[in-house]
Amino acid sequence: MISAVASRSIVRGCVVASLSSVALLGCQAASKEPALDPDKPSAPNEQVAEAASLCEVAFGAACGAACRRDQPCAAGLHCQRGVCAAECIAQRDCEKGDCSTDGRCVLPDAGVTLDPVESDASDPSAPPVCIEGQVEFKAVVPQVWLLLDRSGSMSDSFGTTTRWAALGNVLFGDPLVAMDRGVVGDFADRMAFGAVFYTSGNVATGCVLDLESVALAANNYRHIRARYNKLGPNGGTPTAESIAATVAVAASSDLTGGPKFLVLATDGVPSTCAPGSTNPTVDAENQVSLAFKKQIKTFAISIATSTDLPHLQRVANLGVGLAADASAPASLYSANNQDDLSLAFSTILTHLPRSCVFSLNGRVDPQNAGQGTVVLDGHTLVYGDVNGWTLKRPDQVELKGEACARIRQGDDALEINFPCRVFTPVVK
Repeated sequence: MISAVASRSIVRGCVVASLSSVALLGCQAASKEPALDPDKPSAPNEQVAEAASLCEVAFGAACGAACRRDQPCAAGLHCQRGVCAAECIAQRDCEKGDCSTDGRCVLPDAGVTLDPVESDASDPSAPPVCIEGQVEFKAVVPQVWLLLDRSGSMSDSFGTTTRWAALGNVLFGDPLVAMDRGVVGDFADRMAFGAVFYTSGNVATGCVLDLESVALAANNYRHIRARYNKLGPNGGTPTAESIAATVAVAASSDLTGGPKFLVLATDGVPSTCAPGSTNPTVDAENQVSLAFKKQIKTFAISIATSTDLPHLQRVANLGVGLAADASAPASLYSANNQDDLSLAFSTILTHLPRSCVFSLNGRVDPQNAGQGTVVLDGHTLVYGDVNGWTLKRPDQVELKGEACARIRQGDDALEINFPCRVFTPVVK
């Protein structure tokens, strides 16, 4: 899970991203009036004068002095619309939170202070250096393709129902139970799903690959369920060709930027429609190995005991980069009833590796990305380092090597900063 973290401050025109959405007050100066001394009542129209007097008493001539980027204010003051000012002198002056060292009230929930726009007093029409909105970052979601066997044997019995019906109940919920959305519905907000339903048909010229698919998308539960409900089992089990076709699409697309996975669920020994193929089982294993080389991991589920389990174990091993006959094999999920099948899908989806790519709500200038700061668990990561971070896309930061491993182990204290001159927020 992603834990919400926020940086302690935003200084000198910098924007900070956090794992949880942080509602910003914007780039304009805060409009809250400084609190008055409660021991000295005054009329409402005297408040501004009294607040100014507190600033002058504390800072003298420094309060109200001209300021610019190259002419900062004295300690305890900040530059507000070209002059030095203090929003607060002490904690009692803040309705909520604490008074910062440069005279701003720190929001208690987000732990974030805002540096107002620093406009040159000689050019009040100058545009602000940052944009109002929300500044955030979040891990991109995994991309999962369900490759589901719909060969004729999927109509065989499976407990009190058929294998095809059980698979539908597990993935999309029991149609007789209104609140049951199946594992795809349960995980719909945590990953993007696509689906390929595969079998083979026969025409006058011979066997043909028969694929029905739903393109990868976020919140794709209803679309996949609707397509599934229109289909039924028939034909053969051209597993190798179906893996190759699915991987070709997955490798050439990148909806979220997150890691890519293939979940293969089948009840039969592979067949083939490929001309010249003599060993469909080996063909399927080779395709899984090629998928891994394209950074697409494969997980295998055996539906019923009629499946060639040694073959599927090799598929499971190759799917995560192990040798086909690895002495410490990968997990192979075998289901003999609907409950087993539900547990298999839930276990796979629950334990998918966390993403090391984080999506920003704005764009970074690639030429100056190195000006950003990425801190993981208190350690500053080096831009471009094999164990540091890089800019995967203008709107994505990727952790590499050891930093990525630490994220996948559960480290959540991540901070990402970019100066406003480098980062352009997207206002939604």
